[in-house]
Amino acid sequence: MVLGRQGLWLEAWKFSVYLMVPIVASVAFNDPERQKYWADYFQFLKYPANPNTNIREQFEQQLEQYEKEKEQRKVYREQLKRLQEQAAASSSSSSYATQEKTN
Repeated sequence: MVLGRQGLWLEAWKFSVYLMVPIVASVAFNDPERQKYWADYFQFLKYPANPNTNIREQFEQQLEQYEKEKEQRKVYREQLKRLQEQAAASSSSSSYATQEKTN
């Protein structure tokens, strides 16, 4: 802890910062447009779905979408597997062809 005049200045500085931060923030964020921007940016307000929405239909749609994505991932994995097999086969045949040329 600092004693004397320097300690008094330090405490005055800390107190002024303590007061100024909320005051400046209040002035800066008091504009309604700015409040709306930051509320949307951080998504502070998330309202629940419409109470008239049929939850069962919503879950069925989500399940259907999940099943479609699952099938698409399966097809994609099969395509990648075939491409890798073709690449392995072509690299082994090309290495065989280069061996034939050297002999």
